[in-house]
Formats: sequence, structure tokens, C-alpha cells
Amino acid sequence: MSSPYKKSALFIEDELTIIDKTGNEIPFHLNNMQKQFVKDATGKDIILKGRQMGFSSFILGAFTKDFIFKENSLSVVLADIADNSQDLLARVKHYIKAFERANNTKVPLKYNSKYELQNAYNNARYIIGTAENTEFGRSKTITNLHMSEAAFYKHFRKLHASAGTALTPTGRFVIETTANGFGEFKNFWDESVLGETGFTPHFYSSHDFYPKEFMDSERKRLGRLFDQEHPKNALLAFITSGELYLDVDALRWHLSQTKEPITL
Repeated sequence: MSSPYKKSALFIEDELTIIDKTGNEIPFHLNNMQKQFVKDATGKDIILKGRQMGFSSFILGAFTKDFIFKENSLSVVLADIADNSQDLLARVKHYIKAFERANNTKVPLKYNSKYELQNAYNNARYIIGTAENTEFGRSKTITNLHMSEAAFYKHFRKLHASAGTALTPTGRFVIETTANGFGEFKNFWDESVLGETGFTPHFYSSHDFYPKEFMDSERKRLGRLFDQEHPKNALLAFITSGELYLDVDALRWHLSQTKEPITL
């Protein structure tokens, strides 16, 4: 099956720029984790990850392609809090300007606010909402849906139901987040691993992304918080984040002693 993000990846690398961690504007070349997601994606995906690997930047860029070219499309991104929603929309606006410069053209905006853009040429819309509105999207017809930092939503299930129900049958739906302990998102992740939700779970570790020297320095800097920020596997991501009743070190030790049952 062809990846639902293959054409988006080509568009991003051909047309867009990004601001790197030093504050410089550079061409948007996909990193190894972003390329792996393009290969892995099914169109209904959950990304559980370590910190700062660029998945939000990629997803925002992929949806920007539809905003520019796909008539009457509606791309929706839900942020966990309002401050983050402003940052996400600022990145979308940067992508549009980068596209305009690269092609010596202008994307005409009929509507340009803090939360919504509308393309005057093709009537496409790009909306950034927040998880505070649990009924968000219920009356809309959504082409692309991104739930950003979804493990931190107070009402993950309600938002998943309201916004997800508005998605078109062929629409792309990606849930992307770092872990936040045990709760609604953890339950949904487990159900997805068991094949009960229709979503494909993907775990991407910082250890497969950053060089060893950086990870060694992060281990020294973070101490006991290292596994929370850079977990090696999905289970470790959940048990080292959020608020747990059990001691994390004791739980980690007991998990290390468990073995798969012997089948006769």
C-alpha cells in the first residue's frame, strides 16, 4: 500500500524551509524519524515518541500542501493548550511564506486570524483548535486531523470521538504525543496495539535519533528524569511520565524481572 504521506514528503523537501534549533532558516530535509514515519504510516496513526524529533513539523507541512492545492479541504490541528496552538499556526504561516518565495507566487488568504486560515483561491481551510473544547469539529467535514500532544488532553476520548467522527472516509488522522503516565491515552494506545481501534501505533525512540554523545550528555543533565524525556520503549515512556502511585524505580525493577510465559 502506498504511503498517504509520500507526496507530502516530496512537497516538503522541494518547497519548504524550517527554522532550526540555532534560529537559522534552512531547507526542510526530512530526518530519519520523519522518513521512517512516511514509510510506516497507514493514514490512521498514533505516534508515541521522545522529545523534539520533528513529527509536528512534518505533519503541519504535510497538511500545508493540501491547504495550498486541495480544493475545499479542511485541515485541523488540535493543540493541548492555547499557547501551543499559536506556535503551531505560526509554523504553518512560515511554510506558506517559504512556498511563496520558492515559487515567486502568492497564496491569497481570504481569512487570516489567530486560529484559522482560508485560501481564497481554492476555499481550503486550516484551523488550529485546542483540547479545551471537547465538542470541537463535530459539525465540520475534516480532510486532515492532527491531535498534538494528545496524552495531555483532559478529555482525550471525547475529543477523539467528536473530531474523529467529522473526518472524511479517506481523511488522514494522526495522533502524536509524548507520554503522560497512565490514563485515557494509555488505554487507547494499548487497545491500538491489540488491533482494537483501527489505528496503527508507532513508537519512535530518542535513542534511535540522537547521537550517542548527545544522549550521554542528556543522561548526566537529566538524571532520574532521563527515561521520562528519552524512553527506550513505549512501556518505559508511560511508567516514567505523569503521576504514578507506585515508586518508579521499584516498578522498573519488577518489570525487568518479568519473563514471557513458557508455552507447552
